[in-house]
Order: sequence, then structure tokens, then C-alpha cells
Amino acid sequence: RIADCRRDWFFKLAHRLTDAYDVLVFETLNLKGMSKLWGRKVSDLAFAEFVKILEWIAYLKGKIVRFVDQWFPSSKLCGGCGCINDDLQLEDRKWRCACGRVNDRDDNASQNIKRAGIAALNREGVRLASASSLCLKLESHGL
Repeated sequence: RIADCRRDWFFKLAHRLTDAYDVLVFETLNLKGMSKLWGRKVSDLAFAEFVKILEWIAYLKGKIVRFVDQWFPSSKLCGGCGCINDDLQLEDRKWRCACGRVNDRDDNASQNIKRAGIAALNREGVRLASASSLCLKLESHGL
């Protein structure tokens, strides 16, 4: 029953996201590594199942789903100057770059993933009418 409820929620969320956005960019996650850190909680989320559902719904609606490599330094890359903070630790939620910019780890990573997704699409020859269509706050969608 719980698995069915979760799957239903995944389909509803996939439809909401693909109705709201033409392009969705995600960071590829090392789920096995994350489960070593946080245990069964990670596998209980069934993120891989959600991604498969999202890709299928996006395909049916003619939307684009792209992934940024897990080794892309999305959190460590300063969104202002492009410097990489190799000293950043997982518990560091905010950090100041040498350029003076204060970066919130999650907001900075999302902007860097967005830029990497746009760059990948440009390399593929896909032209976007508006890069702002990639702006996505997962919190507003229940994630």
C-alpha cells in the first residue's frame, strides 16, 4: 500500500513538473554512497524510481530531462567567479568565496546545475527561449 501511494505521488509530481517546465536538469546522485552515509532512509525515498517515471512522462509530453555528472562540483563552484572551494565539507551550509560572495550551499549548487544544464543543451544545439524556465525550487514541489 505504501509503495503504491508513493508511486502515485511520483506520477502526480512528474506531471506537475512537466506541466510547469519544458526543461528539467538534475544532478546525478551516488545513491549507493549516500545509503552508506544515511542508511535505509535513502533507499526508502525511491529516487531512482521517481527519475524513471519523470523521464517517461517528460518523453510523452515532449519535454527535456538532462543530468549533470555527479562529479561536477556544483556545491563547491562559486556562482560568482567560478572558483572551486576544495575545502568545503558536507556540514558547511554557507561559505564565503575569495571574491567575497557568500554562497548558500544548496542555492549555489542549484544555480550551478542550471548553468551546466544550459551549457549541455547549447552543445547539443538546443536553443532555449528563456533560461529562467529552468529555475526550480524543489521545496515548492514537496521535495
